Amino acid sequence: MTPTAARVQAQAKVNLFLRVLAREASGYHQLETLFARIDLADPIEVAVDTAVREVTCRGADVGPMERNLAFRAAEAFLGATGWRTGFAITIEKRIPMGGGLGGGSADAGAVLRALNALAPTPLAATDLATLAFGLGADVPFLTVEHPLALAWGRGERLLALPALPPREMLLCLPPFGVETAAAFGWVAEAREGAGLTASAPLTLDRLHGWDGVAALAANDFEPPVIARHPEIATCLDALTAAGAELARMSGSGSTTFGVFPGALPPLSRGLPEGTRVVRTRLADRVAPVERLG
Repeated sequence: MTPTAARVQAQAKVNLFLRVLAREASGYHQLETLFARIDLADPIEVAVDTAVREVTCRGADVGPMERNLAFRAAEAFLGATGWRTGFAITIEKRIPMGGGLGGGSADAGAVLRALNALAPTPLAATDLATLAFGLGADVPFLTVEHPLALAWGRGERLLALPALPPREMLLCLPPFGVETAAAFGWVAEAREGAGLTASAPLTLDRLHGWDGVAALAANDFEPPVIARHPEIATCLDALTAAGAELARMSGSGSTTFGVFPGALPPLSRGLPEGTRVVRTRLADRVAPVERLG
Protein backbone atom coordinates (compact mmCIF):
# COMPACT_ATOMS: atom_id res chain seq x y z
CA MET A 1 0.00 0.00 0.00
CA THR A 2 1.33 3.44 -0.95
CA PRO A 3 1.76 5.70 2.10
CA THR A 4 -0.65 8.65 2.13
CA ALA A 5 0.79 10.62 5.04
CA ALA A 6 4.15 11.53 6.53
CA ARG A 7 5.43 12.92 9.80
CA VAL A 8 8.59 14.99 10.31
CA GLN A 9 10.19 17.27 12.89
CA ALA A 10 10.80 20.71 11.32
CA GLN A 11 14.03 21.69 13.07
CA ALA A 12 14.88 25.33 13.71
CA LYS A 13 18.23 26.86 12.75
CA VAL A 14 20.72 29.30 14.18
CA ASN A 15 23.31 31.35 12.32
CA LEU A 16 26.69 30.66 13.90
CA PHE A 17 27.95 33.65 11.93
CA LEU A 18 26.24 35.99 9.49
CA ARG A 19 27.64 38.68 7.23
CA VAL A 20 25.47 41.04 5.19
CA LEU A 21 27.30 41.72 1.92
CA ALA A 22 26.59 43.89 -1.12
CA ARG A 23 23.10 44.94 -2.09
CA GLU A 24 21.95 43.80 -5.54
CA ALA A 25 20.21 46.06 -8.04
CA SER A 26 17.05 44.08 -7.22
CA GLY A 27 17.25 45.35 -3.64
CA TYR A 28 18.22 42.00 -2.12
CA HIS A 29 21.39 41.72 -0.05
CA GLN A 30 23.96 39.01 -0.57
CA LEU A 31 24.73 37.03 2.59
CA GLU A 32 27.43 34.75 3.93
CA THR A 33 26.38 32.58 6.85
CA LEU A 34 27.03 29.34 8.69
CA PHE A 35 23.70 27.60 9.22
CA ALA A 36 23.25 24.97 11.93
CA ARG A 37 20.14 23.00 12.76
CA ILE A 38 19.08 22.64 16.40
CA ASP A 39 16.80 20.15 18.12
CA LEU A 40 13.99 22.66 18.78
CA ALA A 41 11.38 21.73 16.18
CA ASP A 42 7.76 22.00 15.04
CA PRO A 43 6.18 18.52 14.69
CA ILE A 44 4.46 18.37 11.30
CA GLU A 45 2.13 15.83 9.71
CA VAL A 46 1.26 15.94 6.01
CA ALA A 47 -1.63 13.91 4.55
CA VAL A 48 -2.38 13.73 0.84
CA ASP A 49 -5.39 11.35 0.80
CA THR A 50 -7.80 14.29 0.83
CA ALA A 51 -9.64 16.66 -1.48
CA VAL A 52 -8.88 19.76 0.59
CA ARG A 53 -5.84 22.02 0.60
CA GLU A 54 -5.33 23.34 4.09
CA VAL A 55 -2.84 24.02 6.87
CA THR A 56 -3.77 23.86 10.55
CA CYS A 57 -1.39 25.48 13.06
CA ARG A 58 -1.66 24.77 16.76
CA GLY A 59 0.09 26.89 19.35
CA ALA A 60 0.48 30.18 17.48
CA ASP A 61 -1.42 32.57 15.27
CA VAL A 62 0.48 32.55 11.97
CA GLY A 63 -1.95 34.68 9.98
CA PRO A 64 -3.94 33.85 6.82
CA MET A 65 -3.45 30.29 5.58
CA GLU A 66 -2.64 31.36 2.01
CA ARG A 67 0.36 33.39 3.27
CA ASN A 68 1.69 30.55 5.40
CA LEU A 69 5.04 29.30 4.06
CA ALA A 70 4.07 25.65 4.59
CA PHE A 71 0.93 26.19 2.50
CA ARG A 72 2.91 27.97 -0.21
CA ALA A 73 5.50 25.17 -0.20
CA ALA A 74 2.82 22.54 -0.75
CA GLU A 75 1.20 24.54 -3.54
CA ALA A 76 4.58 25.05 -5.21
CA PHE A 77 5.40 21.34 -4.98
CA LEU A 78 2.10 20.26 -6.54
CA GLY A 79 2.47 22.86 -9.26
CA ALA A 80 6.02 21.75 -10.10
CA THR A 81 5.20 18.04 -10.18
CA GLY A 82 1.70 18.17 -11.67
CA TRP A 83 0.55 15.91 -8.84
CA ARG A 84 -3.26 16.03 -8.69
CA THR A 85 -3.91 15.72 -4.99
CA GLY A 86 -5.00 17.74 -2.01
CA PHE A 87 -3.10 18.13 1.24
CA ALA A 88 -3.87 18.52 4.92
CA ILE A 89 -0.93 19.83 6.92
CA THR A 90 -0.95 19.98 10.71
CA ILE A 91 1.77 21.99 12.47
CA GLU A 92 2.38 22.09 16.22
CA LYS A 93 4.14 25.45 16.61
CA ARG A 94 7.02 25.32 19.07
CA ILE A 95 9.55 27.51 17.26
CA PRO A 96 8.91 31.19 18.13
CA MET A 97 7.79 33.41 15.28
CA GLY A 98 9.91 36.40 14.28
CA GLY A 99 12.86 35.30 16.39
CA GLY A 100 15.53 34.57 13.78
CA LEU A 101 15.21 30.78 14.18
CA GLY A 102 13.65 30.16 10.76
CA GLY A 103 10.39 28.76 12.08
CA GLY A 104 8.26 29.38 8.99
CA SER A 105 11.13 28.35 6.71
CA ALA A 106 11.66 25.15 8.70
CA ASP A 107 7.98 24.28 8.25
CA ALA A 108 8.21 24.94 4.51
CA GLY A 109 11.35 22.81 4.14
CA ALA A 110 9.79 19.97 6.13
CA VAL A 111 6.64 20.04 3.98
CA LEU A 112 8.72 19.89 0.78
CA ARG A 113 10.65 16.89 2.14
CA ALA A 114 7.46 15.13 3.29
CA LEU A 115 5.67 15.62 -0.02
CA ASN A 116 8.74 14.47 -1.93
CA ALA A 117 8.78 11.29 0.17
CA LEU A 118 5.11 10.66 -0.66
CA ALA A 119 5.06 11.74 -4.32
CA PRO A 120 4.63 9.08 -7.00
CA THR A 121 7.35 10.88 -8.96
CA PRO A 122 9.73 12.60 -6.51
CA LEU A 123 11.76 15.63 -7.54
CA ALA A 124 15.52 15.46 -7.92
CA ALA A 125 17.48 17.19 -5.16
CA THR A 126 18.37 20.12 -7.45
CA ASP A 127 14.74 20.70 -8.42
CA LEU A 128 13.62 20.51 -4.79
CA ALA A 129 16.28 23.06 -3.83
CA THR A 130 15.09 25.36 -6.62
CA LEU A 131 11.54 25.22 -5.26
CA ALA A 132 12.87 25.95 -1.79
CA PHE A 133 14.83 28.99 -2.99
CA GLY A 134 11.65 30.48 -4.43
CA LEU A 135 10.13 30.48 -0.95
CA GLY A 136 12.81 32.30 1.04
CA ALA A 137 16.49 32.62 1.91
CA ASP A 138 16.47 30.11 4.80
CA VAL A 139 14.31 27.46 3.08
CA PRO A 140 17.02 25.81 0.92
CA PHE A 141 19.13 24.94 3.98
CA LEU A 142 16.07 23.76 5.89
CA THR A 143 15.14 21.49 2.98
CA VAL A 144 18.47 19.72 2.47
CA GLU A 145 19.48 16.80 4.69
CA HIS A 146 22.62 18.31 6.20
CA PRO A 147 22.75 19.68 9.78
CA LEU A 148 25.51 22.22 9.01
CA ALA A 149 26.19 24.24 5.87
CA LEU A 150 27.97 27.36 4.71
CA ALA A 151 25.69 29.52 2.58
CA TRP A 152 26.22 32.42 0.17
CA GLY A 153 24.12 34.59 -2.08
CA ARG A 154 20.54 34.68 -0.90
CA GLY A 155 20.90 31.28 0.75
CA GLU A 156 20.69 29.29 -2.47
CA ARG A 157 24.40 28.39 -2.62
CA LEU A 158 25.17 25.79 0.03
CA LEU A 159 28.28 23.89 0.99
CA ALA A 160 27.39 20.96 3.27
CA LEU A 161 29.84 20.45 6.13
CA PRO A 162 30.43 17.68 8.68
CA ALA A 163 28.47 18.17 11.89
CA LEU A 164 30.33 20.01 14.64
CA PRO A 165 31.06 18.27 17.95
CA PRO A 166 27.87 18.03 20.08
CA ARG A 167 27.00 21.03 22.21
CA GLU A 168 24.19 21.99 24.56
CA MET A 169 22.52 25.35 23.89
CA LEU A 170 20.44 27.96 25.66
CA LEU A 171 18.08 30.21 23.73
CA CYS A 172 16.97 33.56 25.14
CA LEU A 173 13.62 34.60 23.67
CA PRO A 174 12.66 38.24 24.40
CA PRO A 175 8.94 39.08 24.38
CA PHE A 176 9.21 40.76 20.95
CA GLY A 177 10.28 39.86 17.43
CA VAL A 178 12.29 41.75 14.83
CA GLU A 179 10.97 42.22 11.31
CA THR A 180 13.62 41.02 8.85
CA ALA A 181 12.92 43.71 6.25
CA ALA A 182 13.29 46.42 8.89
CA ALA A 183 16.59 44.92 10.09
CA PHE A 184 18.00 44.98 6.55
CA GLY A 185 16.97 48.61 6.32
CA TRP A 186 18.79 49.42 9.57
CA VAL A 187 21.97 47.76 8.26
CA ALA A 188 21.75 49.77 5.03
CA GLU A 189 21.14 52.99 6.98
CA ALA A 190 24.16 52.36 9.22
CA ARG A 191 26.39 51.73 6.20
CA GLU A 192 25.21 54.67 4.12
CA GLY A 193 28.26 56.43 2.71
CA ALA A 194 30.69 53.81 4.01
CA GLY A 195 32.45 51.17 1.94
CA LEU A 196 32.27 47.46 2.61
CA THR A 197 35.12 45.96 4.59
CA ALA A 198 36.80 42.71 3.57
CA SER A 199 37.14 39.80 5.96
CA ALA A 200 40.10 37.45 6.26
CA PRO A 201 40.13 34.48 3.86
CA LEU A 202 37.85 31.72 5.07
CA THR A 203 39.40 28.24 5.25
CA LEU A 204 37.16 25.21 5.74
CA ASP A 205 39.38 23.68 8.40
CA ARG A 206 38.29 26.53 10.70
CA LEU A 207 34.70 25.27 10.46
CA HIS A 208 35.43 21.77 11.76
CA GLY A 209 35.77 22.73 15.43
CA TRP A 210 34.28 25.17 17.92
CA ASP A 211 37.46 27.18 18.42
CA GLY A 212 37.54 28.10 14.73
CA VAL A 213 33.81 28.80 14.55
CA ALA A 214 33.88 30.93 17.72
CA ALA A 215 36.74 33.00 16.28
CA LEU A 216 34.63 33.75 13.19
CA ALA A 217 31.37 34.31 15.03
CA ALA A 218 29.81 37.69 14.26
CA ASN A 219 26.44 38.89 13.09
CA ASP A 220 26.19 42.10 11.06
CA PHE A 221 22.59 42.58 12.20
CA GLU A 222 23.57 42.85 15.86
CA PRO A 223 24.77 46.49 16.10
CA PRO A 224 21.75 48.16 14.42
CA VAL A 225 19.21 45.78 16.01
CA ILE A 226 20.73 46.19 19.50
CA ALA A 227 20.68 49.98 19.04
CA ARG A 228 16.89 49.70 18.87
CA HIS A 229 16.49 46.75 21.24
CA PRO A 230 19.19 46.94 23.96
CA GLU A 231 17.56 44.00 25.73
CA ILE A 232 19.32 41.76 23.18
CA ALA A 233 22.73 42.94 24.42
CA THR A 234 21.63 42.14 27.98
CA CYS A 235 20.81 38.57 26.90
CA LEU A 236 24.19 38.19 25.17
CA ASP A 237 25.99 39.44 28.27
CA ALA A 238 24.08 36.97 30.46
CA LEU A 239 24.96 34.03 28.18
CA THR A 240 28.63 35.00 28.10
CA ALA A 241 28.75 35.46 31.88
CA ALA A 242 27.21 31.98 32.27
CA GLY A 243 30.14 30.43 30.39
CA ALA A 244 29.00 30.22 26.77
CA GLU A 245 31.91 29.61 24.41
CA LEU A 246 29.90 31.34 21.70
CA ALA A 247 26.99 33.76 22.20
CA ARG A 248 25.29 35.45 19.26
CA MET A 249 21.99 36.74 17.95
CA SER A 250 20.45 34.42 15.36
CA GLY A 251 19.44 35.84 12.00
CA SER A 252 17.96 39.31 12.30
CA GLY A 253 16.86 38.60 15.89
CA SER A 254 15.41 38.73 18.40
CA THR A 255 16.58 35.32 19.68
CA THR A 256 20.06 35.01 21.17
CA PHE A 257 21.79 31.70 21.75
CA GLY A 258 24.66 30.42 23.82
CA VAL A 259 26.74 27.34 23.02
CA PHE A 260 28.09 25.54 26.09
CA PRO A 261 30.89 22.98 26.28
CA GLY A 262 29.41 21.18 29.30
CA ALA A 263 26.23 20.99 31.33
CA LEU A 264 23.86 23.90 30.90
CA PRO A 265 23.95 26.45 33.74
CA PRO A 266 20.88 28.09 35.26
CA LEU A 267 20.07 31.33 33.53
CA SER A 268 17.39 33.61 34.87
CA ARG A 269 18.90 36.52 36.76
CA GLY A 270 19.74 39.66 34.85
CA LEU A 271 17.56 38.86 31.85
CA PRO A 272 15.08 41.44 30.51
CA GLU A 273 11.57 41.12 31.86
CA GLY A 274 9.48 38.63 29.91
CA THR A 275 12.48 36.82 28.38
CA ARG A 276 11.96 33.08 28.07
CA VAL A 277 14.88 30.62 28.26
CA VAL A 278 14.74 27.40 26.22
CA ARG A 279 17.16 24.51 26.55
CA THR A 280 18.09 22.69 23.36
CA ARG A 281 21.15 21.33 21.62
CA LEU A 282 22.92 21.49 18.30
CA ALA A 283 21.53 18.81 15.98
CA ASP A 284 23.99 16.24 14.66
CA ARG A 285 21.54 15.00 12.04
CA VAL A 286 18.45 16.10 10.15
CA ALA A 287 15.24 14.56 11.46
CA PRO A 288 14.07 11.91 8.95
CA VAL A 289 10.70 11.86 7.22
CA GLU A 290 8.53 9.03 8.57
CA ARG A 291 6.03 7.74 6.03
CA LEU A 292 2.70 6.61 7.48
CA GLY A 293 0.10 4.20 6.14
